[in-house]
Amino acid sequence: MKFNYKLLNNININNFDFLRVVFAITVAVAHLIELSEVEIFQPYEVLFNTRLAINGFFIISGFLIAKSYESSKTIKEYVFKRIRRIVPAYFFLIIFCAVSFFLISKNSAANYFLSSQFWEYLAANLTFQNYIEPCLPGVFEGNMICAVNGALWTIKVEEAFYLLIPFFYFLIKFKKNNIYVFSIIIYLISISYYNYFVSIDMYRIAKQLPGALAFFISGIVFYKNFNFFIKWKHYIILPCLILFFMEQYLFKINILKPVVFGFMVFYIAYSFKSLNNFGKYGDFTYGIYIYHFPTIQIFVHYKLFNKYNPIIISLVILLIVFVLAVLSWYLLELRFLPRNRRLRQKKLLLKS
Repeated sequence: MKFNYKLLNNININNFDFLRVVFAITVAVAHLIELSEVEIFQPYEVLFNTRLAINGFFIISGFLIAKSYESSKTIKEYVFKRIRRIVPAYFFLIIFCAVSFFLISKNSAANYFLSSQFWEYLAANLTFQNYIEPCLPGVFEGNMICAVNGALWTIKVEEAFYLLIPFFYFLIKFKKNNIYVFSIIIYLISISYYNYFVSIDMYRIAKQLPGALAFFISGIVFYKNFNFFIKWKHYIILPCLILFFMEQYLFKINILKPVVFGFMVFYIAYSFKSLNNFGKYGDFTYGIYIYHFPTIQIFVHYKLFNKYNPIIISLVILLIVFVLAVLSWYLLELRFLPRNRRLRQKKLLLKS
C-alpha cells in the first residue's frame, strides 16, 4: 500500500499518551473500588470499565507495534526495542515485591524465602505466566484476593502480540497473502473464540488469546490505512459511535465492537490538538498500570480504608501510584529506551 507521506509525517503527532493514561487510571480506579470493598464506592464501579480500557490498550498496541516493527531494520532490533520497554520495570517490580513483601507476610522470614510458593511466584511471574502463581506465602491472605498484582495478566497478552507481529508480516510478504483477507480471518477467529467462551460464562478464558486479537488486528489495520482513515475520519466516526452503543449497551455482543471502538480510539488520537503534547514530561502509563494493584493491596492489608476516610485514602493511593510511575519512568524505564526514543522525549520537553 502506498502512503501519502504528507499525511504520514503527522503519524507521530497524536494523543495516544493521553488515551493510555486515561485507560490506565480507569483500570486503577476500578481495582481500587473492587479491592477496597468500600460500600460507598460500589455504585461508581460501572463508570470505570476495565474491559474497555484494556481493549483500548490492545488497539493502541496494534497500531504502535506495527509502526515499531516497520521502522525496525531487523527483527532483532524490533525484539530488543520491545524488551527494553517492557522488561526492566516489570522485572524490578516482580523482584522487589517478592523480596520485600516478607515484611508483611504472616510467615517467618525463613519460612517465607524457603517456601516453594515463593520460588514458584518468582519463576511464574518472571516468565509472564502470572496465573500459575499470583500469590506470595502468607501475603494478603486477609484481603479479598491474595494476588500480589492481578493487573499483570495483560502483559503476557502484549508479549504474545509482539511475537506474533513478525509472523504476521512474514505470512503477508512471503506467502503473498492479502493483508485484508488475512486480517479478516484472524478477526473472525478471534471474535468467535471470544463470544463462545462468554456465552458459557468463561470470560477469564475469553479475554485471553486469541480472544483479544480482534482489537490488536484492528489497530494494525488502522495503521496500514492511516491516510484513508485520517481523510475520512469525520464521516466514519458517527456510524462507529452508533454501532458501538448498540453492541455495548443494547445487545451486549462483541462482533463489530473491536473495529468501531478501535476507530473511536483512532479518532480521539488524531483529533483535539491541545492534547498532542500530553506526554511531554514522560510516559507514565506503564508505571501507573503495573504499580497500582500492589499499592492498593498494601492499603487494604493494613485496613486503612476502615480506619480513615476512604476518599482521602483513595487519593493518597493514586498520588503514591503517580509518584511511583514518575520515578519509574525517569530512573528506570527511560534509561533503557533506544537513543532515538530518548531524544524524541527530550525534544517534546524542550518544545514546552
